[in-house]
Amino acid sequence: MCQVLGKGISNICYVINPQIVVLGGGVMAQEAYLKPRIEAAITTYLVPSIREKTTLSFAAHGNDAGMRGAFYHFMARTCKR
Repeated sequence: MCQVLGKGISNICYVINPQIVVLGGGVMAQEAYLKPRIEAAITTYLVPSIREKTTLSFAAHGNDAGMRGAFYHFMARTCKR
């Protein structure tokens, strides 16, 4: 799973070249186990010049990250009116 995830993240990095990739969701609660394995896979699939500029991070709010982001977006759009 970590190899496939690393390959997918690497493909996205080749297309949009982000400075940071943030992973969230319930499975990401296992950061201590998953992070080194996903980083190793990303290092395998990315050229060094892009890998050096890409940071892998885990959402601070874990499984609630998407819900909080949606709420923040909703509030930002609602309060502007």
